[in-house]
Amino acid sequence: MKKLLFTALLASYASLLMAKGIEANNAWVRFSVPGMSSSGVFMDLDNQSGRDDILLSASTPVAMSAEVHETVETDGVMKMRSLSKGLPLPAGKVTHLQPGKMHIMLMGLKKPLAKDTTIPVRLTFRHARPLVLNVPVAIGPASADISQTENSHHMHH
Repeated sequence: MKKLLFTALLASYASLLMAKGIEANNAWVRFSVPGMSSSGVFMDLDNQSGRDDILLSASTPVAMSAEVHETVETDGVMKMRSLSKGLPLPAGKVTHLQPGKMHIMLMGLKKPLAKDTTIPVRLTFRHARPLVLNVPVAIGPASADISQTENSHHMHH
């Protein structure tokens, strides 16, 4: 009986170790200039947890508040609105947060977000453990910045 119990405990412990959660990839936040009070955070959220989850909230010390937003068209006008119940993250799917779509809106920036720096962003989910990210400040997606850097580097030679 003890051997059976030990084997069962070992198996459940192993499954916990192998359990995957939610990964954030390609994260970036749009730079700001003095006088700008808001910015957007973008990323791909890959839910590998095996069950549906929800991004409930985001926070960062560089802004007074952070809200999960979506951009919708109403009567031909694009408007942003807060997702008060959070952003659904279906199991086994990647959810894209991108400009003009779903994103995290930073409001009440405490200082300008300088390009080539990073900011801490904490994501809170219904089921998964919170994620704390160091998000790079950029003009656009990281891949666009890299190609711009490479092009300007080649132009100087």
